Amino acid sequence: MRVIGGKFKGLKLMPPNDLGIRPTSDRLKEALFSILESKKYNININNSSVIDICSGTGALGIEALSRGANKIYFIDQETKSIQIIQKNISKLKINNEDKIFIKVIKDKSTKALKKINHVFDIVLIDPPYKTKIIEETLQDLKNYNLIKTHSYIFAESSNAEIFDFNGYELLDTKKYGKSKLTILKLINSSSIE
Repeated sequence: MRVIGGKFKGLKLMPPNDLGIRPTSDRLKEALFSILESKKYNININNSSVIDICSGTGALGIEALSRGANKIYFIDQETKSIQIIQKNISKLKINNEDKIFIKVIKDKSTKALKKINHVFDIVLIDPPYKTKIIEETLQDLKNYNLIKTHSYIFAESSNAEIFDFNGYELLDTKKYGKSKLTILKLINSSSIE
């Protein structure tokens, strides 16, 4: 496992030591960040606020930091995951001069999102497959005013999974092996202003 682009490119990250953690494949991660950095959706990752939900190893959030995000929240409920995330963040050797804000929260996503008072530009959701976490998270993001119409949501699931994204516009779905990346945005009429 490594950072594949940006200022930390090539940095080796601590892999999961638990088979229960399923890291995003390099192929899917590369595709996700190619989409983020393309002109297709006009997303500016520089100085953006990112939330990495069900972070696992923290690889997606760290990739976002490497490519210019300056505010990142990592959420995971597993103690082992939090320990790996913290070890991987320490490898970045970030100091106060970098003007980067990082917060690591150990909790279920539904509980953690209630306590956050911030609007995110980019939402990364990579839960264990075949759970209701994506649906619950999409509802919570709207209910707790954590996103606006300029925010983009990237949700990873298995190919077979179908989830309700009521109130969101489906921008695209990409399949990579047994995984699927769904890209969503709030529908204007359900905008939270």
